[in-house]
Amino acid sequence: MSVLSWIRRRRMAMQMSCAEVGAVLQQYLDDELDDETAPLVEAHLEVCRRCGLEAATYADLKHALAHRAEPSEESLRRLREFGERIVHGDVPHDHR
Repeated sequence: MSVLSWIRRRRMAMQMSCAEVGAVLQQYLDDELDDETAPLVEAHLEVCRRCGLEAATYADLKHALAHRAEPSEESLRRLREFGERIVHGDVPHDHR
């Protein structure tokens, strides 16, 4: 990826907050977002490690459920940690 391309993707990524991405992440993974929003989510996931890991976890769990298979241990660990953060009221930081 060229430097200019990376800069453009970074600017696109900054157009959506982590909370905004989280609100539409399932729709993104189900390929249900419009042509304007999907690239913004994709750009954000490329530069935000936390949101990217969350998307990978959801995608792995979705795949496992669809194929009646066991999700990866890493995905299960992340899902448990996410649940614990919710229980304790931890709010993720925002990259915006």
